[in-house]
Amino acid sequence: MLNPRCTVILFSLVLAGCAEGQWTPQSPNARPGSDLLPPSFAGNFFTEICLTTAPSFEKVQQAIAGEPFVQDQKTGTYFHKFADLSIKVSDYGCSLVFKSELSIDETVSELATGVTKNAANWGVDIPPNIDVTSDASPDGRGRYFRIGVPRP
Repeated sequence: MLNPRCTVILFSLVLAGCAEGQWTPQSPNARPGSDLLPPSFAGNFFTEICLTTAPSFEKVQQAIAGEPFVQDQKTGTYFHKFADLSIKVSDYGCSLVFKSELSIDETVSELATGVTKNAANWGVDIPPNIDVTSDASPDGRGRYFRIGVPRP
């Protein structure tokens, strides 16, 4: 039989191990929030979640844990709970979609700033094959931008 002191220590170690294994909540009808984040913040999320886990993207679940995302159970897409932003890992690779009401030039410039700054902070290289596309928002206000990095 364990003495009470050993039981407390063992229980604390088990809890510490569980904290490291955080997982993103899932929902059958997950949707993004409606707030607009600065494009530099989108660049930060892209770097933290996609670039740090490239090229396999196997550790996206760990990279996104603790961030305010919920994963759609059907599509696997991670939706930000508050911002109009999502992240998807697919056969293509890893991509992030977000809405911006800034001009295309301002958005791309701020996005690049966020990616560059966070890449330096995380110590990751920025691959040359990152692509950025955009489409007009269905509501007529702003555009949706997609930044992605393909699998090798």
